[in-house]
Amino acid sequence: MEPKLSIKLVTKDYDFFAPLACGDVSADGINLIYERDTPNALDRTLADASIDAGELSLSRQLARLASGDLSFVGIPVFPQRVFRHRCFFVRRGSGLTSFEQLAAKRIGCNEWPASGNTWGRAILRHHGVQIEGISWLVGSIDGKPSNRPQGNLPPHVNPINDKTLLSMLLDGQLDALMCPHPPKGFDQPDSPMVRLVSDYRKAEMDYYRTTGLFPVLHVIGVRRQAYEKNPWILRSLFNALDASKKMSQDSRRKLSDTTPWLIAEIEDATALFGKDYFPYGVEQSRKDIQALCDEQYAQGLVSQQVDAAIAFPEFEAQMSKGTAG
Repeated sequence: MEPKLSIKLVTKDYDFFAPLACGDVSADGINLIYERDTPNALDRTLADASIDAGELSLSRQLARLASGDLSFVGIPVFPQRVFRHRCFFVRRGSGLTSFEQLAAKRIGCNEWPASGNTWGRAILRHHGVQIEGISWLVGSIDGKPSNRPQGNLPPHVNPINDKTLLSMLLDGQLDALMCPHPPKGFDQPDSPMVRLVSDYRKAEMDYYRTTGLFPVLHVIGVRRQAYEKNPWILRSLFNALDASKKMSQDSRRKLSDTTPWLIAEIEDATALFGKDYFPYGVEQSRKDIQALCDEQYAQGLVSQQVDAAIAFPEFEAQMSKGTAG
């Protein structure tokens, strides 16, 4: 028997990859060295050449492909899909309660080209708000600033380095924050900040019903050198990650007492999205990917309009061949 190929994979510590991490699911033909690193997975995948596959920002991956950088080959596994209505924060008592009210306001965000913030600006555009009319600041929300490249910032966007955006919000120098997680102090009683949209769950469900979009933020990428040596690993990794997710989804119903009303959330999500509420695969997500491509162009993040077909051509070629190996 030939020895299995060793592949190193790094992702955040998602519960739906637990079956893979625990050995309940395996990747055919691969001795998988799987590391879960929530704080550093995306940066390590890019920077560490010893990592064969890992989690990437989808928007940054699309921008690389659009510029001719083919250093990573995509697999249509999307570890992170998140609606972004929940990601806008304002001062308590500001009177701001809708996206339309953010027109011509001052907004701070943690990164400019990030997938989540691209989707956040897409929500503003969906509500008729011109993002070019907003005064944007990019910097640290409440801690260390991101060291990821921010690209060429447009004229209406400026970096800030001498203070945190949270302090500027609380001092009245900003009207809102757009960031992936609630700022420090948000969960405290009588916090000085609140979400722009209080019933964000309803707003996000309505957005999905209206647009059919479930925003994709992250993707699994394989370093091109690893792919070119063994193209079949695309299929093997996809099948293993997809099987792990499906096993996790099935077990959630049986272990739904991990939170008081998790079963209600599962039933609601299934009613809205179907049994697989985090779909992987090219066709299942082509609309979401194209919408992100369109937003990148509309927001000036890429210089030319691109098609979602650039995302996974190598994977689709491998899947068309049938059996891996």
